[in-house]
Amino acid sequence: MPKRHFLPFILVFFAAVLLFLPGKSTAFAAMTEGGPEKGILSAASTVIDRSGYTDGSQYENEPANVDIVKIGLRYGDDGVYSASVFNPAGEGFLVGFYGEDRQFQQIFTYGGASLTVSGSQNWHILLDGAYPDFTQARISALAYGGFVGYINGEYRVLYGSFGSREGAENRKDLFRLRGQSYSAGESALLLKDSAPIMLFDDPVGFALLSENSGGKPSFRFGENSYYGGVRFTAWESGRINVVNYVGLEDYVKGVIPYEMSSSWPYEALKAQAICARTYVVYNQNAYEEYDFDLSDDTESQVYRGYAEANETTDAAVDETAGLYVRYEGKICDIYYFASSGGASEDGKNVFGVNEPYLSGKTDPFEDAVDYNIKDWTSYRSGDEMARQLSAEGYTIGTVRELLPEYSANGNVIAMTYIDDQGKSLRLEGRDSYSLIRLNNCRFTVESDGYSFVFRGDGWGHNCGMSQWGANAMASVYGYDCEDIIRFYFTGAYIG
Repeated sequence: MPKRHFLPFILVFFAAVLLFLPGKSTAFAAMTEGGPEKGILSAASTVIDRSGYTDGSQYENEPANVDIVKIGLRYGDDGVYSASVFNPAGEGFLVGFYGEDRQFQQIFTYGGASLTVSGSQNWHILLDGAYPDFTQARISALAYGGFVGYINGEYRVLYGSFGSREGAENRKDLFRLRGQSYSAGESALLLKDSAPIMLFDDPVGFALLSENSGGKPSFRFGENSYYGGVRFTAWESGRINVVNYVGLEDYVKGVIPYEMSSSWPYEALKAQAICARTYVVYNQNAYEEYDFDLSDDTESQVYRGYAEANETTDAAVDETAGLYVRYEGKICDIYYFASSGGASEDGKNVFGVNEPYLSGKTDPFEDAVDYNIKDWTSYRSGDEMARQLSAEGYTIGTVRELLPEYSANGNVIAMTYIDDQGKSLRLEGRDSYSLIRLNNCRFTVESDGYSFVFRGDGWGHNCGMSQWGANAMASVYGYDCEDIIRFYFTGAYIG
């Protein structure tokens, strides 16, 4: 970690005087010694001037128009081959589809409290005849001891499950069944309990919505429980995408206790709720390839359902319901992170997002609280960095020299890698350090030409709201969620 030095006497005297003035203020400066200058933090007051606050009434706030959000729980290469879903209420399920309006459309009900979804690679006997609806197809299926199929938009009846076409043909001939041997396509999904219930041979997949006579529909999938319904679609190589359709506010309630501790100050939790709500609405359909809005991990926001939520975190969401971070009426492209280590960074230097409300700034608040990611040290060899960069598609040999470039805020915004043959590779923004797995952009580097030592402060991408800074603003300085939002998002307001 860079050494910190005392300010010239006159500034030290001024800072000491501030401590005895009414209000809450501190002043400090930080410098680095040796190597690239990390930036000098000018004296920064912790007293916030509210005189410039605007309620945004001069702007026409754009509508959010989002009631239901779609969150990918498992998808793509991380998709599952089989998914088991349970109803925590012990009741049954509605089986159907989600339309383009994100509303559930019921086909039939199933009384069991658990169901399993898988691909269908077996052969069946597809009986002659189509039916106008599920109910009539189900009656016929029960008469044959078979199950319903939804194939090419029609309700059909399927019988048996066989490992080969020959097996299906033999059984068809033996029982003199009118139909043909049938193997479902790659997009087919089989819904079953102890026996098949329905085969969906349709790219749109299908959905389940649990019945709960005593409260909200919810389901358990994997280790977590979620409000709302769940949709399944087939993906490549037999994998299944699992997507949670959930109300916007219930989604936010499933984010807050995982992005912040539920024991954190209430005003910080409210600020986090506003940020989480703003993020999902701004990034609607971000995963269009998979037909959902956000993932459930740090690539978007951490979302694990309602198990860790409590009265406090739910209240923080309820009290801020319908509120967003806005700039001149528009919903903001916001970001947040754990801690900056002293100064955040401009959005254009991190994500290439050039918005006035994503202006980097000195953060005088984080130092008031203690946390275990305040500073860090990391080591890399030249060979290790070459492998990491090669894995990301860059061609470079053993790294022998690093040339970091710093912003006025003291954060790394670009870095040039030079290998043992003199070849150079310059990367900008977050890629300049994240591709070699460094914790954030606030660091210095030392090298003997073969190994490198990175000493840094903070954790995360350093753009937008510092979560530990929000904690300190609320717990130490008594600021509310509006103060937090306005400090970290320059010129923005809540509306």
